[in-house]
Amino acid sequence: MHPAVSNQPELQPRADGAATILRLLSASSPNWPEVALVVARDPALSLALLVAQPLAEGELADGLNTVLRHRLERIGSDLLRAWLLGLGSRGSAIDAAPDRALMRAECALHLAMETGYARPDEAYLAGLWRGFGACARSRGNTSADTRRAARTTRPLAELVRDCGLPASLGDALELGAVMEEQLQGAHPLLRLSVAAERLADDDWQERLDEIGRLSGLAEPTLTSLRTDIGYIVSGHAAYPPPAAGSTALDARPPASLAEDPYRSAGMLGLLTAAFVDLERTEIEDRLAIACPLFGLPAAPVLLSADAAGRLAPMLDTPPGSPTALIEELHLRLDDEASIIALCARSEQVTVFAPQGGRPGRSLADWQVARWLGGDGFCCLPLTTNGHPSVALIAIDHGNELASELQWRYAALLGAAVRALRAALRQQHALADREALLQQRFREHVRKIAHEATNPLTVLKSRLEMLGLERPEDAPLQNEMVLLNTELDRIDNLLRSAGDLPVETVEAARCRVPELLLDLRSIYGDALFNEHGIQLELRAAKGVPVAAIPPSALKQVLLNLFRNASEALLPGQRLVVSVSSQVSVDGKSCVEIRLVDNGPGLPTDRVADLFSPRPSSKGGGHQGVGLSIVREILSQWNATILCRSQPGSGTSFQIFLPLEHSV
Repeated sequence: MHPAVSNQPELQPRADGAATILRLLSASSPNWPEVALVVARDPALSLALLVAQPLAEGELADGLNTVLRHRLERIGSDLLRAWLLGLGSRGSAIDAAPDRALMRAECALHLAMETGYARPDEAYLAGLWRGFGACARSRGNTSADTRRAARTTRPLAELVRDCGLPASLGDALELGAVMEEQLQGAHPLLRLSVAAERLADDDWQERLDEIGRLSGLAEPTLTSLRTDIGYIVSGHAAYPPPAAGSTALDARPPASLAEDPYRSAGMLGLLTAAFVDLERTEIEDRLAIACPLFGLPAAPVLLSADAAGRLAPMLDTPPGSPTALIEELHLRLDDEASIIALCARSEQVTVFAPQGGRPGRSLADWQVARWLGGDGFCCLPLTTNGHPSVALIAIDHGNELASELQWRYAALLGAAVRALRAALRQQHALADREALLQQRFREHVRKIAHEATNPLTVLKSRLEMLGLERPEDAPLQNEMVLLNTELDRIDNLLRSAGDLPVETVEAARCRVPELLLDLRSIYGDALFNEHGIQLELRAAKGVPVAAIPPSALKQVLLNLFRNASEALLPGQRLVVSVSSQVSVDGKSCVEIRLVDNGPGLPTDRVADLFSPRPSSKGGGHQGVGLSIVREILSQWNATILCRSQPGSGTSFQIFLPLEHSV
């Protein structure tokens, strides 16, 4: 279920930090590590990013700056600038003295490293976020929002949990004033946090005894540590100064975007650029991390009217999710009872807030509110180019969205909806173009197949005449049957070439000796006898059935036969032998061994034999035959090995699993 939006805190960044990030993002290629460094010094920005995309297990081990950089790159420069531009002047929940937060963080980090605490970045965040306390304010700037702030505030420990951080960090943040003896036996992060706070105070020198007892470090070590940290905070960690001629953000922009047309136009342009030209999955991914930044705990349900007048979801619908359940309601645009349909038709904001738990006119609306996890929900119209669309946002009872938030959410979600529609149009256009190309291709292939049937018919007629002329020649009659079978197969392949691929299942069982005899009958003369090359077949008795389709093994062996035919000279030979059964890695297999006494392969070719490479044979050769061989065999859990020496011949071993072993 989606939590109500009114519980999301307003996380205000430092003005100088926001200005620095905006300057860094103005470059043609943003320096994300530098931006991440600024974010890591800002309590609000760092917390907001980790709430937007919680930490995966063990991710913080890569370092806080790396973690933040990955999130910033996922957001992108346009969306990040739009978010910073959209933050109002509602004041900050952070420490009144901003440098104190950074001083506490650096003290906690260095104490953790000096004492061997296993997760120093957690200690850093404990010091950085300590100034938030329970003052995280809810979004909104109206007097009604201010009066409700106490009811909508979320404890900082909940935000820490939402970030994927351990509860011990939340304890360190919410720990009030305690006596030193109370910390005995507590989690080490609590002691480190209190010691860091003492070390960051102006009177730290007077409290070295207490800090030493809490941290277990000697006074000289603490003094040296504090001096180094003071240098870091005052020098290396300072924000870059504004560029010459630029204006620093001494005061925050006006609270209401609607009252500042320049700021609102800039934000709309940045949001549009943030989603434009993205694939559907990319839009959904960017929206998923953008929504928490803009105050929405998760991407809301987006509904759009289709050609049949049904309000269908625009985003993916995982089974059992609120979106999937809403899809099963089959909401319609012409529903006179639903405030969702009313919002889509009228393009006006509507709110569903049941009184006393009663469903009201629309039972569907009542169910939607329950599924979204709020007392009610707000419908924001997002109609674009005549296509009615709405966003459903859960709210708490009596906490309707202020106009500022309505504008902000509509701007974000409207940009995403426009991009989703553009992606859908592009997808349909590509599908239409693909269908047209496939139709033209099928027509072209059918023409070729029709023309090819004429020479095939001539060949079959000639074979039939030869058979009639020599009816007593039994070997010839057998060869005629095999050749006619292959010609029929070619004819069928040509006729089906223009059809769309159809899933066909060929039995994965092959009698290898019989297949080899068929191959010799059909291709023996053309590949070997006519070139003066001997082809010998040897098979053990009782060879078991191999677990590979005959067509697949035929393609493998034909590739190897052709290679041997092209490499061997008159008088040389290829011996193909089949064993009854061998064991390979504990698996029963049929072994096919192909051994020739030809010139062998170059040493460099043997080292990378089964990778595609340009062929040295010329003509139509592409150098991919052996790579195809290995690919086909791997599909059926078979393997192939090669041994070769220049001047001493080449041998291939193929191991095919038995039918009963797969």
